[in-house]
Amino acid sequence: MAAVAIQRAPNDPRPADDPRIDLISQLRSKPYYIPSLKPPFKDWPDSISPHYPQLKISLDARINKLYSPKRAAELIKGDYGLCSCLWWPRATLEKLETCTFWFLWLFTWDDEIDRSTSELFLSLPDANKFRDESYHFVRYCLGVPTEETHKWKFEENPPTRPLIRCLDVIAEKLRQAYNHDQVMVFVDAIGYYMGKQQHEQSRKLTGLYPTPEQYWETRLGTSAVLSMLALNEYADEQCIPRWIMTHKEMTAIWRESNLNMSLSNDILSLKKEIKHGDIDSIVPILMYHRGFTVQEAIEDTCVEIQKNVDRFDVAAEALLKIVKEKEPEQWDEVDKYITGCRYELTGNLIWSLVSTRYGLGHLPRDETEGITVDPTAT
Repeated sequence: MAAVAIQRAPNDPRPADDPRIDLISQLRSKPYYIPSLKPPFKDWPDSISPHYPQLKISLDARINKLYSPKRAAELIKGDYGLCSCLWWPRATLEKLETCTFWFLWLFTWDDEIDRSTSELFLSLPDANKFRDESYHFVRYCLGVPTEETHKWKFEENPPTRPLIRCLDVIAEKLRQAYNHDQVMVFVDAIGYYMGKQQHEQSRKLTGLYPTPEQYWETRLGTSAVLSMLALNEYADEQCIPRWIMTHKEMTAIWRESNLNMSLSNDILSLKKEIKHGDIDSIVPILMYHRGFTVQEAIEDTCVEIQKNVDRFDVAAEALLKIVKEKEPEQWDEVDKYITGCRYELTGNLIWSLVSTRYGLGHLPRDETEGITVDPTAT
């Protein structure tokens, strides 16, 4: 199979010797195999919300209202409502809608900058302004502005970009349900995400290809998983004591959840990344820095997913033991919260395998549910 030339815009500032160019050619050169990722999760629950039909109606209406016809058709086809119904299967329809609208916003907001052909990706100053305005509008809408937030004067000059401006109604729902501490966890997660995304974009524009250690330092922010975990109490109508939510074992659960979803997505989104020429993920990074073939890198990542699930289970068991000893009346609530994290991770896997976002939904499975992927096929 002949290598395909990498096309870049005339104003693309990335250097001609960017190692990603050769890596993309390698990745496009032959098919690769994704084994079933389900075995590590065999003892974890999965479920789907009964509100999926109603959510799909309201979500499709919102998408058609906010996006161009072409973009709306793409988003509706991606079925992000299914993802939310798998992530938060116990939420009421109202809570599910709010979480899904946040979720949709994050996906589309990230695509505004992360796609290497976008104007914002090619201009770091413009992207920084977009990030800054978005972050401070989040704070403004959630009622936790800073002096810097006030400089934007949102009362007189709402954000010009509809994608930022549509946050106001969504944020109000969260603001009504959450106390200050819960709101700040969410705000800090959004700030962390945007800060790491800025770091990643800057690195891409210089042509620097990160080591695995450098990659994970930013990836655990750019995943935006922490902001989704910060919605779990809202979705399931919980208010867990802060000493539990800030305990080192809960911190470990959040980290393992973040790492788990990032590892799985890095395998499952590879076809999409190759297509768009955006290959800053763990599989090509292992190829570049450790001399792995694409198949060896996928196998190594699968091993890490199993280790990650095991660490999650250890942290969960330890936390429940501590809660039982210190505040036993909270045991059921914490167990419910941990189950919610597991729902998100199994739900993300199920959705990723069927969604059009990663281009895997239509591909045949073998007898073990593995998938052979031709990276050049449409």
